[in-house]
Amino acid sequence: MQNNIDFKKILRESGMPVDEQTVRDTLQQAADDEKLVTNTSRMSPFWRLIQLLVITPYTWIVDALTNNVLRNLFLMTAVGPFVDLFAAALKLARKEATRAAGKITFTKSAPDNSVTVPAGTLIQTERINGIIYTVTTTEQVIIPAGTQSALIDATATDSGAAFNLAPGYYQILPKAIDGIASVRNGDDWLTTPGADRESDDELKDRCRNQFNLAGSYHTDAVYRSLIAAQAGLTIDRIFFLHDAPRGPGTANAYLLLDTGVISQPYIDSVNDYIMTQGHHGHGDDMRCFAMPETVTIWRSRCMLKTFPISVATISTP
Repeated sequence: MQNNIDFKKILRESGMPVDEQTVRDTLQQAADDEKLVTNTSRMSPFWRLIQLLVITPYTWIVDALTNNVLRNLFLMTAVGPFVDLFAAALKLARKEATRAAGKITFTKSAPDNSVTVPAGTLIQTERINGIIYTVTTTEQVIIPAGTQSALIDATATDSGAAFNLAPGYYQILPKAIDGIASVRNGDDWLTTPGADRESDDELKDRCRNQFNLAGSYHTDAVYRSLIAAQAGLTIDRIFFLHDAPRGPGTANAYLLLDTGVISQPYIDSVNDYIMTQGHHGHGDDMRCFAMPETVTIWRSRCMLKTFPISVATISTP
């Protein structure tokens, strides 16, 4: 996003002095015209006083005007708390950072034994770019005799999207548990993705989307706003399929996380919010899906049909 507007240039072109030398030259010209100042040396008491009481404060005011006031009058160039003010005017709030939550598979070494997994058990990854990511169990769980493994709820020890790791990354028990042979985050382990604090640009995108909500119908913008309100999702990673893919009144939305692999339990929670909790238009059937990771290409003599997704298979009829 281009937000490097030169506000000083705008003021300069309007005739306002914006730098110290221009201000000094303007004052010098006024003094010369009036012929009231005889000591024109830069080190004269008069000009030193003018420098201290006029020129320096003036440049401070110009800097404050261009870097803070003018810059934050417009959504495109606003930063920090000023973006929050724009969002508040549109009934939005910045999404805070959240912790990833999911289920870790604990597998016993002897199925016939009962094993207790304490609350606060840590499960770690190998070192990834110098960082070890850790999740911790949220409650004590007893895996009964006769059960080989169990899915146990775990939460990341810190917030952020970096904890949304693919299956198989969380597999290290720094403190062994008697009777547990292995731990692993399996497929669809993530129930709630972790998210970083919403950036200025992401919040600006949601603000712009709000201007499309003025109509009384559930348009793409309405559904995009509802879906993007969920943690871990941004406006530019929601894609719609129209043309009634499941019959009249239906549409699909394909979701893509900023980091990590989106899981079916999380997709289910978004669908529950949209459909079960009633956040949909009358007669609408809007369903969310994970963005497909594979695509099939059909090839003919005169046409090659492709889709902008990673190619997994090529089928030739």
